[in-house]
Amino acid sequence: MYRKLLFIFVLVGLASGAYAQIPNLEAVTTQGNTTTNKISVRGPNGFAFVSDPLNRTLKSHYLKGSPADPGVVRFECTSSAASAGWEFYNSDSGRTLLYVRQATGNVGIGTADPKARLAVNGEMLAKKVRVTPNNWSDFVFEPSYQLPSLQQVEHYIAMHKHLPDIPSAKEISENDLELGENQAKLLQKIEEMTLYLIAQEKALKEREQRIAERQQLLNERERRLSELEAKVGSK
Repeated sequence: MYRKLLFIFVLVGLASGAYAQIPNLEAVTTQGNTTTNKISVRGPNGFAFVSDPLNRTLKSHYLKGSPADPGVVRFECTSSAASAGWEFYNSDSGRTLLYVRQATGNVGIGTADPKARLAVNGEMLAKKVRVTPNNWSDFVFEPSYQLPSLQQVEHYIAMHKHLPDIPSAKEISENDLELGENQAKLLQKIEEMTLYLIAQEKALKEREQRIAERQQLLNERERRLSELEAKVGSK
């Protein structure tokens, strides 16, 4: 029994000694050195960062395990300042790769000042983009919709140099292009054009019908005239 207890104490002592040899993060950073040894962060707050140069004791950013989703690393910011957030920065190229603003939740890619939920300073490549516009353009097919005449459209274009309900080049340069709204407006113009084509086709068919009726009358008149000439010639 004594030997078993002694063996257990020896194992515990070896484990404690091995754990004690693992340097903590404070010791490594204080020395200004690096280590290839494993550093375990066991506290619930994880890594705490001081980002305020005027208050070196204010810890506002944390890197820790997520308490809500095990296996996920959480980037946590406890500051509500507009400038607070997380920045992924490339010091070699001197540019911000990704920025997350704490107060708004806006994410910037290639920009440190995102003005929207997602701001990308550059090109985006995607196989599919889904947009949820607030209003679609099927109201054009409602009986109450007042379809402008082509003469009105022509007058508007001559005066404003762009289609009705479509933003001008100046408006786009000042306010950017709202993708969902623009798609709805383009569809509105397509639906209006479809109504113009339907009306034009109806008008063409009515004209063709009138031409056919007149041709039939002319044919009938020619037949009667031929009969009359034949009677006159036989006398």
